[in-house]
Amino acid sequence: MKPFITTLAIVVSLLFAVPAPAVEAGVVKVGVEGTAAKKAAILELLFRKAKKALVTAAQDRNFSQYFSARPRLAEKSRIKERIDRISLSVQSRFHVEEMCLINVEGAEISRIVGKQIANDLDPDETDAIFFKPGFEQKPRKVYVSPAYMSGDANMWVVAFTTPVLVADEKRAILHYEHPLTVYQNALNKGMSGDERFIVAVNADGWIVSDSRKPISIEKSGGSEAPQAYFEKFEFFGMNADRIKSIVDGAGVLSAGGETYTADYKTVEHWTLFVFERQNSVL
Repeated sequence: MKPFITTLAIVVSLLFAVPAPAVEAGVVKVGVEGTAAKKAAILELLFRKAKKALVTAAQDRNFSQYFSARPRLAEKSRIKERIDRISLSVQSRFHVEEMCLINVEGAEISRIVGKQIANDLDPDETDAIFFKPGFEQKPRKVYVSPAYMSGDANMWVVAFTTPVLVADEKRAILHYEHPLTVYQNALNKGMSGDERFIVAVNADGWIVSDSRKPISIEKSGGSEAPQAYFEKFEFFGMNADRIKSIVDGAGVLSAGGETYTADYKTVEHWTLFVFERQNSVL
């Protein structure tokens, strides 16, 4: 069995203007806590599977062979073709929009975008959000980036990056991008309407997922600024830190004439907030 086929088999086995509110003392419902915990567990599982799949793929000896010696040009070209095939297969199975191998100088060795092998390889990816932290990872560890607009996929993505080692030396990084919709769909499944809903907020306070409405991730109008796609999080005038302080105090929220229970969980760069009207039925 050829090495890249072995790796793919393993990878597949491992695997998206109101009045200021009043605050009243109360006890958070088990149902709200349970929903937050369940959704956090789903998100953590997606991240964990993505990490394992990438690390497993990075152990394929074709990657190390490409950097370990100075083969003849023809042989190096054949190795590169095998790397492209590995990336194509990983992409087709794991909702990957873009996957690339980048050397220590920042030059792309291989890139797959939209199920196609790219020929316009970027000579300098050192400014990419994932480049420096990717190389800083320990062997078999993965950096998970904040959501960003991908210049190759033209959509908002989450990047996973792990180093490729040759004789214990980091010679490259293997990287792929998942569209934000993978995680939006997983979080929003089974949630609808305003009675009980979940909102995912990134570290900068932008709402990247909201079960009450779709959030488009496709590049539009040439803008890559988050404010062109996302809204800042607030709940009846309260920001994320205020909500957390109330929830941590086992409180309920009285806002806009309604009373809500709430809970939150943090996973990677995101905080998941679950809200439910007190009189709603689980």
